[in-house]
Amino acid sequence: MKRRLASPIRRLRAQRGLRTPGHLHRLAAAGAAGLLLAGVASPAGAVEPARYSGIQQDQSLPTNASESGYEFTIGGGVGYSPRYMGSDEYRATPALNLALQTPFGVFVGLGGIGYRLTLPAGFFLSAALSYDDGRKEDPKGLDSGSKKLRGMGDIKGSLFTTLQAGYAIGDIAVVSVATDIPLTNRDRGNVYRFAVDGIVYKSAADSVGVGAAAHFASGKYAQTYFGVTANQSLNSGFGQYSPGGGLYGVSLTANWTHKFTKHWSTTVAGGVMRYTGNASKSPIVFNKTNYQVAATLDYTF
Repeated sequence: MKRRLASPIRRLRAQRGLRTPGHLHRLAAAGAAGLLLAGVASPAGAVEPARYSGIQQDQSLPTNASESGYEFTIGGGVGYSPRYMGSDEYRATPALNLALQTPFGVFVGLGGIGYRLTLPAGFFLSAALSYDDGRKEDPKGLDSGSKKLRGMGDIKGSLFTTLQAGYAIGDIAVVSVATDIPLTNRDRGNVYRFAVDGIVYKSAADSVGVGAAAHFASGKYAQTYFGVTANQSLNSGFGQYSPGGGLYGVSLTANWTHKFTKHWSTTVAGGVMRYTGNASKSPIVFNKTNYQVAATLDYTF
């Protein structure tokens, strides 16, 4: 979705899995208000940290851009995703796809601005800077959150960096590990991911990719997004709950891209996030399984 499937792997960027937290990058939200394989950003964020809703492409992953080394994609469509991680409420939102890749390793998109270092034998490292919108107890517009969370207070937005390392198996698959580390509002905690993305079908006009990821949280992150403090319990009525860190969810994603011409293409993507362990027992997790889908029409040059 982001750029054309230049290298189908790119399409697979999902982290990544469904961005679990209400991570809703305003950046992504701005255009990805929905989930969109490429810009699932905001809405998608509802399921996982927005960008990693499994539907959004991961620009930090290796890709085969045009011979010039530059590739720019812009597009839009619609998405359907949960209001926050563990929500039983869904919403339709506009979706924006925006991605720029350069031959110098610099990439820009809804997932942030970053740099990818290509290493020998298919290995790579990347670092990106992005913004997460947090979660609101009384959401407005594209905000992530729900009125069901009244009394829980808002989770403030945060500027964060994503560090990733991986191994690309040609144009067929990518195995990677990544972490999101907040640079502001650091009390929200960190998240970690292990993901495997691959292309199961590719022709001149079509490409089908799938991905799977395991999502882990630090103790602070688990408390921020799934816990209920004594004060929050008093204000909201939810029982007090203190989850520990560790595996909090697993995700599966799939996407299909069809190219009409050299520049025009459409992408349909979907993902499912299953909350596990202590996260699944949280009183604010009304649904242990969240889904999201999106479709966009894109122009690449």
